[in-house]
Amino acid sequence: MNIIDTHIHLYLPEFKDDLPKLFDEAIQVGVSKFLLPAIDSTTHEHLLSLTSSYPSHFYPMMGLHPTSVNHNYMDELAIVQHYLKNYSFVAIGEIGIDLYWDKTFEKQQREAFKIQAQWAREMSLPLVIHSRNSLDIIVGLLDELGYKGL
Repeated sequence: MNIIDTHIHLYLPEFKDDLPKLFDEAIQVGVSKFLLPAIDSTTHEHLLSLTSSYPSHFYPMMGLHPTSVNHNYMDELAIVQHYLKNYSFVAIGEIGIDLYWDKTFEKQQREAFKIQAQWAREMSLPLVIHSRNSLDIIVGLLDELGYKGL
């Protein structure tokens, strides 16, 4: 049986020591492919390093996670855009709007989402969306951007 984990952050430092064991256990139970969503510039190199170590099992995405959107989000988006231009990714993600913990940067999260959703369209890449307490907002933004059939 082939199982795909569609969302896992195994590249984070807290998994480094256990990664070989976790990977072996996953393979033993049939998980053969892992989609790795991006978070922000502090983790992109870890994501790419893991992908290059296991290229037939790990598939990278690129984007700015909504909980990483703050006052410097445009700088972060410039970094995301650099990676998108220079590496191959299977999707743009994990992007979205998260209003569960904090609403301080809601306006910036909306803008970051719209920019990245447009990049996905231009690059013909799927979106991987993170939505917490924001589904109606995200559906509205996607509709505004011309994404139909949701």
